[in-house]
Amino acid sequence: MMKEQIVYLDKEDILIAHRTGFSQFGGTIYGFDDACVEKRVIEPQTMYWGEEQYTGVFKKAAVYLYKISISHCFADGNKRAAFLCTDLFLRYNGYKFSASTEELYNFCLNVANHETRPELGEIEEWIQSNIVPYNVNEPSN
Repeated sequence: MMKEQIVYLDKEDILIAHRTGFSQFGGTIYGFDDACVEKRVIEPQTMYWGEEQYTGVFKKAAVYLYKISISHCFADGNKRAAFLCTDLFLRYNGYKFSASTEELYNFCLNVANHETRPELGEIEEWIQSNIVPYNVNEPSN
């Protein structure tokens, strides 16, 4: 059985997503924690004793959304960066969100809030139930 080839985000992807959030939604870009961003780059790829900690595209997407939302790598715009990074990661791997803007917004707020935050597995399930296949050659929305 052939293993799926997963395309991961790099540091520049995460930083561009953060800047894109400000250009689309406004605000002022402040500093960022370089080590924190580096950790978000490698986290979805984590292996222990030769085994992936987070298996599959949807679990890895959940890691991006969860970890970037809560780790505060940026002085501002963490939720936006988390969503945009997750969206980019999914697109790199042949999927895009199908949920409405309002559903995405509310879910991202829930993930970022420690009182309403779903478990990683629940985030994975939500993502998996709110995506459709994506072809890089189709117009983006």
